[in-house]
Amino acid sequence: MDNSKNDPIIIFGAGFYGQRALEQYGSENVDFFIDNDSNKIGTFCNGKEIITAERAAELYKGGDYRIIIASLYAESMAQQLEELGVTEYSFFINPVHGFYETDELIVNPYLLTKEAESEAEWSESKKLEFSRNEVNKAVERAYKNQPLFSHIEIETINRCNGICSFCPVNRNEDPREKAVMSEELFKNIVGQLEELQYSGRFTTFSNNEPLLDDRIIEFNKYAREHLPKARIHMYTNGTLFSLEKFKELVQYLDEFIIDNYNQELSLIKPCQEIKAYIESHPELELNKKVTIVLRKPQEILTSRGGNAPNRKDLREYPDDRCLLPFRQMIVRPTGQVSLCCNDALGKWTLGDLTKETITDVWYGTKFTKVREALYKGRQYCGNCKYCDTFIMG
Repeated sequence: MDNSKNDPIIIFGAGFYGQRALEQYGSENVDFFIDNDSNKIGTFCNGKEIITAERAAELYKGGDYRIIIASLYAESMAQQLEELGVTEYSFFINPVHGFYETDELIVNPYLLTKEAESEAEWSESKKLEFSRNEVNKAVERAYKNQPLFSHIEIETINRCNGICSFCPVNRNEDPREKAVMSEELFKNIVGQLEELQYSGRFTTFSNNEPLLDDRIIEFNKYAREHLPKARIHMYTNGTLFSLEKFKELVQYLDEFIIDNYNQELSLIKPCQEIKAYIESHPELELNKKVTIVLRKPQEILTSRGGNAPNRKDLREYPDDRCLLPFRQMIVRPTGQVSLCCNDALGKWTLGDLTKETITDVWYGTKFTKVREALYKGRQYCGNCKYCDTFIMG
């Protein structure tokens, strides 16, 4: 069967990445979206009918269509297509993808996903139900073959200047003793990754505001020089930016996400200046790596293992699995390795990079026991049973 590049396209996934794929391939070249939500079948997304995977497979077998998977849950979607007899398909994003696969400079996520108005609405959403199923499937595959992590966060200073209501370490809530990573430790970690020829995601950010560390540009420059295969990204709230600091830092990053926190979704002054600079220099194509995301500092998000200050209605997910300890390593300024990105307070320590190597920690007894526990279910791993974060790492 010859599903050529000139054939019309069916995009599997009608969410954020599906709509980004529609932009990239052109609306005139796309005929349908596929979605597994039965409530969406027969409705339209950006003028394209949403159909079932079964119908898409029939169209594909007729030799008239090619299918492109555009979702963070691409692995299970590929498996679903193969079970329906679709042997050829392509991916819009690769496994070590960007967080915002778009050339749009300003992104308003609330236009794509409605903000939850209550904790119950968050907990009972279709999106959460779907994510739970996909994570459980992904853990089944990851448990059988544990490669090196594909995402590492190095928190060089454990402080944030934000006041987000959903964050357990916002400046009004943070109970942690201040810690700053030594330059020696940072370079040692990067050196180990260099020896491993690391090609996953790398960032000098975790549960903090990275620009509070005056060395952050120097650190990212060093990482860029020594980790040429890595995808280096950063999240920041942007409040501490000068335009000169932005221009210097952005050259070392593959992706730069600025969370513009304002309850009315207005651009803060540093973001206004960055936006003006990027738009006045289109030849630099900075919109391909910079995304300013409009965010609300007061909203309902995940419970973060029961640690989110604004979450009181904690549901239990005792039999659900978690993929994070199979995909990510979170390093605190002290060199201690935490359970996952949701362990902002560092309650779980799985290793210490001032005393152990990266591989010794990753394949060590503590990480192994955590993976075994979370393969069986979140009830076997402390407060993980209260965590409603279901992401692919």
